[in-house]
Parts: sequence; structure tokens; C-alpha cells
Amino acid sequence: MPRTPQNGPPRERIDSIIVRNHHAPFENGQIGVNDSIRQLLHRWQRPACGDAPSRLFRLAFSAWIVFAVAVSVKMVVSPVKHNSCAAFETGSLLWWAGLNMYELSYNEFRYGPAIAVAFSPLLVLPTAVGRLLWIWLNLAALGWVLRALVRRILPASWTADREGAFLLLVLALTYRGLWSAQCNTLLFALIVAGMLAIQRRNWGRAALWLAVPVHIKVWPVAAVLLLIACWPRQLAARFIIALLAIAAIPFLTQPPTVVCERYYDWYLALTGPMQVRHEYRDAWTIWELIQAPVDKLAYTLLQLSTALLVLALCLWHKRRGVTMPQLFTFILGAWAAWQLLFGPGTERNTFGLMAPLTAWAVVTCFSNSRGRVVTGTAFALTMMASIGQIERAVMPVFPWVQMAHPLGVAIFAGWLFAHARQWPAAAQEIEIDVTVSRRATGTPSRVMANVGS
Repeated sequence: MPRTPQNGPPRERIDSIIVRNHHAPFENGQIGVNDSIRQLLHRWQRPACGDAPSRLFRLAFSAWIVFAVAVSVKMVVSPVKHNSCAAFETGSLLWWAGLNMYELSYNEFRYGPAIAVAFSPLLVLPTAVGRLLWIWLNLAALGWVLRALVRRILPASWTADREGAFLLLVLALTYRGLWSAQCNTLLFALIVAGMLAIQRRNWGRAALWLAVPVHIKVWPVAAVLLLIACWPRQLAARFIIALLAIAAIPFLTQPPTVVCERYYDWYLALTGPMQVRHEYRDAWTIWELIQAPVDKLAYTLLQLSTALLVLALCLWHKRRGVTMPQLFTFILGAWAAWQLLFGPGTERNTFGLMAPLTAWAVVTCFSNSRGRVVTGTAFALTMMASIGQIERAVMPVFPWVQMAHPLGVAIFAGWLFAHARQWPAAAQEIEIDVTVSRRATGTPSRVMANVGS
């Protein structure tokens, strides 16, 4: 009969460790592909908040699984219609052919040359397999970011039921963009990954995560600038280095003159043909419906003034000492609202950027019985307008329906600004130099501490 050391753990503890290790093949090196998938599904079947799965959470999880299967089948049986993956494929093929991939065509490529290179491995695979991997990457990124938001960022009293409602609401607002293989949720996930790296004080990794989405679409730089304004010394130089390092990747695949020409073509496309408005829904739309034509200079001044307002509010919240999750929530919400109202290229699919934040607002208000009408209206307007068939059916009779999207975002922004003012200055992060005994560590060390205000 095996004996337990006198000062060691009790037998029950040893048995529990054995059982736990038996169910953790990652740790003993005997894991296979099926085991990893099974473990991942088992892990995601449990709420990120730590509660036991409720009926509503299981319903939400099942709905996401059904949608993932449906969109995967769609990518195979209908690979062309409503599929932006073809744009990435075309751009990557043209890159390797040494041609200008920014010439306007049906499959319009508007991403950086580094992204054309990064997409190349999927071209080696069969088309259906490559597109499946692309949509699975976007689905996995969104699934990860939703769990990360619940666990690490969004301030709320989370329960399994509330997390289930959160997941269902996000699905209602993102299904359209995911159905057409848009990458906006991937951009959002990369920004959140950068924020989590900032939480861990891993500044180099944060700069890398924040640099990638700028090469996919330029407009995430607005969120990056807000974060740099809050942590200038830690992020500014590192972000520039990461941005240039990624920009240098194409030079490994084409002659320098070709790469420089492609970057110049990208600039010309962004400042030229891609500035033409087509079915955009933003503050310009509201202005145009009230009084056309829109004064371009006045609208540009409006964009800049609102951007400065968002920057000032972010810095004010950081200065008054809100917690880091609260600050990140405000930065995400303010950036997404500004981007959708005043940023470039705000289409229906772009409004998926607001999905996690609008869903969080609804869950928060319905859990504390305050602001239900405001957040419910913002969510309803955003969801209704994301369905193009509704807008096209109503527009001949009521053209003001085009305002639904930006109006819903504006209502959410107003609620967020008012809600954030109620956050107490609960903690201020300060750096404390602590010299630890050399006998213990051998070197002085710096630690971070949260001190109540």
C-alpha cells in the first residue's frame, strides 16, 4: 500500500491531482488533435465568469455552434457570393505576380502589402480549405475576445445567465459581418489583445498586437493613438518599431522598388477611389438627410473636434484614477462610437465593431434596472439597420431610416459617457520601487501596486 510522506499532502489531495492530470493531456505530452478540440469545446462550454453553465448560457453556446457550422457550410457551397475572403485571395495572387492589387475590381483589395504576404499560406491549400480556415480564425478570435472581455475588462456583475444573454446579443449584431467573412471582429480582437498585454505590462507584445490591425485597415490607428496617449513613454516608440517591422516583411518577397511602388499604390487608393462614399451610414448621413449638401470643411472640423473630445475624456478618466478595466472599456466604447460616427468607411458590416459593447450596455442596464430604454433603443436601432432588406424595404416610404445606424451609435455613446462618470475613482496605479533583500533575489526589483484613492 503506497504511503504518503508525513509532511506531504493528504491522500485525497494526491488523488485529485492524479485525476486532474489525467484529464489534462496538454501537460503530459500525449495530446492529439481530437483531444485538443474536445478540451477547447469543453472549456468554452463553461462560462468565463466561473459559474456553472445555466440554461440560457447553454442556449447561447448552442446558437454559436449552429451558426459556426452554417457559415462553414456556406463558405464551401457558396464561395463567391457575400464573401470578402475572395478580396484577400485576389490581392495575394496579384502581389506575387508583381501587379497592382489596388486597382478597383469586383474583389476590392484595400489592405496593406504585409497582409497580402501574410495571406499567402492559405493560397497553397485548396480554396475551400483556405476559406474555412479564414472564417474559423475570425470565429475563434471573436470567441476568445468575448471570454476575455467578460473575465478581464467589461465591468459588470457577471453570472452565467448574463453571460449567455451577452453572447446571444453579440451574435445578433455580428452574424452579418461574419457571414460575409469580414475581418472587423479580428481587428477588434487584436486591439483587445493589445489591451490585455498592457494589463500585464508587456509593452513590446502590446505594441505588436496594436500594429497588426493598422496594416489590415488603417482606421484602427485611432484606438492605438488613444492608448499611446494614456501610456506614451511605454508605447510610442515600441509601436513605431513594431509598425515598421511588419511593414518590412514584404521586402523579403519582392524587389524593394516593387514594394515601395505597392505602398505608394496603397496610399493613392486610400486617398482616392476608396474615399468615394457608397452606402455609408455615419454622421455624414444624418447631416445629408437634414440639409444637403454637406460642407466638407465643416464636416472635417467636426471630425477633428469630436476626436479631440474623445481623447480628452480618455485622459480625464485615466487621470481621475478609474480602474484599468474601466478605462479600457471606455476607450473601446469611445473609439468604436467615434469610428462609426465620424471615421472613414462605415458600412453596415462595420457596425459589428459595436456588438460586444452594445451587448454589455444592455446586460448592465437590465441587471441593475437603470437605463433599459436607452440601451435597448440603441441596440434595436443598430440591429434593425444592420439588416439591409429592412432598410431597402422602408427607404422608399421613409428615407430617414438611413439614420438608424448612426443614431443608435450616438445614443450608446451618450449612455457610455454618462455611465462612465458614475465610476468611482477606486484605484490609482502607481509605481513603487521596492528593494528586496539581495539574499532573497540578488537584485532590486520594481513592482506595481493599486492604491485606493
